[in-house]
Amino acid sequence: MWLDLLEDELTALHRAGFVHRDIQCPSDMPGMRFDNIFLTESGIRLIDVGISALRSKVGDRLFQRFVNRELEELEIFRKFWLSR
Repeated sequence: MWLDLLEDELTALHRAGFVHRDIQCPSDMPGMRFDNIFLTESGIRLIDVGISALRSKVGDRLFQRFVNRELEELEIFRKFWLSR
C-alpha cells in the first residue's frame, strides 16, 4: 500500500538524520491540512521541506522530538487517508 511505502521512506529519512517536520500543515497556516502531500503515479510524495531539520544541526534530543511529532502527524494522515 502506498501509505506503507510513505512510512518506510520517512523511516529511512529519519535513520539518515533528516526529518521533514511538516506532514500536517500547522493550524495557523493557510491552506488545507495536508497540502504538502501529493499522490503521484509513483506513490505519495512530500513537498515543502522549508522547516525540515538535520540531526547534525539540531542535536539528537531535539531531532528525536521532531521525529516523534512527525510520527504523530503520520498517524493523523493515515486516518485521514483511510477515511477517504
